Amino acid sequence: MVALALPGVAAGAPAAPAVPVMLKGPYLQDLAPRSITVMWQLETPAPAVLSIEGPGGARKQDVEAGRIAEATITGLSPASRYRYKVEAAGGSWTGEFATAPELGADVPITFTVFGDTRYGTDAHRRVIERMSQEVPDFVLGTGDMVDEGHRQDQWQQFFEVENPMMRDNVYFPALGNHDRQGRGRTADTYRSYFSVPENGGETERYYAFTYATSRFLILDSNEYSFALTDQTAWIERELISARQDPQIKHVFCVMHHPPFSISLHGGNRDLRERWTPLFEKYNVTAVFSGHDHVYERAEHNGIRYFVSGGGGAPLYARRPRPEALDAEATKKYERVYHYLRVTLTGNRVEITGVRADGTTIETTTWTEGPDELPPVPATAAAPPIPGGAGGGAPSIAPAPSPAADGSDERSLAWIGFAGIGLLLAAAVVVVRTLRR
Repeated sequence: MVALALPGVAAGAPAAPAVPVMLKGPYLQDLAPRSITVMWQLETPAPAVLSIEGPGGARKQDVEAGRIAEATITGLSPASRYRYKVEAAGGSWTGEFATAPELGADVPITFTVFGDTRYGTDAHRRVIERMSQEVPDFVLGTGDMVDEGHRQDQWQQFFEVENPMMRDNVYFPALGNHDRQGRGRTADTYRSYFSVPENGGETERYYAFTYATSRFLILDSNEYSFALTDQTAWIERELISARQDPQIKHVFCVMHHPPFSISLHGGNRDLRERWTPLFEKYNVTAVFSGHDHVYERAEHNGIRYFVSGGGGAPLYARRPRPEALDAEATKKYERVYHYLRVTLTGNRVEITGVRADGTTIETTTWTEGPDELPPVPATAAAPPIPGGAGGGAPSIAPAPSPAADGSDERSLAWIGFAGIGLLLAAAVVVVRTLRR
């Protein structure tokens, strides 16, 4: 039997090694001003080289083989854009990212919020395709990324749909009730796929991070979790710290279960009793949740609550008889696939609900804290009063004009003080004259 050689291939030549299959990623995690984490999962673990290009030039670092690879890049410049490449076993994958600005930097920022994708692949894909047209600084997830947290095939589906976004945007997830499903509900699979700041304890189920002038608390609102006093105490410590920090203008909380909702599940009473008093006490800017697969905006005791659970899972209906407190708090409801776009400019907060087709649900805008006032022009120095400095009698500053806000009482008080000063000066002159 005669062997036939294929055109362009020498007879007996070894076959070219197959390019490894990238199952997940590469994707971005744990964003900071001078560092970022890149993660990925190859079908067959292999050593890799991670290279970056940007301010400071190009550099590379070796990454050991692992079931889920995780590499942290340090020594970066704040508020700077970089390109990165992962090379392993003959394959290469690229992406880009922007580091966070310096903490306290008063710069405009934009982030997106969405959740509850679960098994709704087609709708999930539509939402992500639309979100990928945004250029956010990062993305917040409100939980329930998959339907059964222990199933590897569902996590694979999630990452395949999310890859166009997560390759170039950092994703900060909150833990949903479906994400922790499995033996013991320990969320081990969830924790293996995400690298979050380690400031919420060893479980990594809740954590916090700061971006520019905003502090974000990502919470675990699952029933057995929020009942633990350690998380509640941690929340209050974080809120106290944020509100005492002069660099922090806004504080946001993200969790899966909503305190207020008129959809299928309704508002969570335990959260209203345990956590919403803390949100009110420390004047949290806004709270983002999911769990109910709709868009909702609620307000209660001065705090704004947004339900963003329209990421792809089957949409829920409105409850026929919602609790009175939920109905009173809810200001807007729509059964729709969507995400939120949040823009912060100084003290101004703008939150827009965006449908999967790109149309706007609504835009809510408010200003938090004192408005920034323009600087008051300096008053020209008054000419010296004869006999003043160097002449014996003290000089007297001119009284200020009436306040622009109509507060004439303060102006009159200043005029009164000026008049008393003039009388005293005159009395001094009279006394000196009599002594002569």
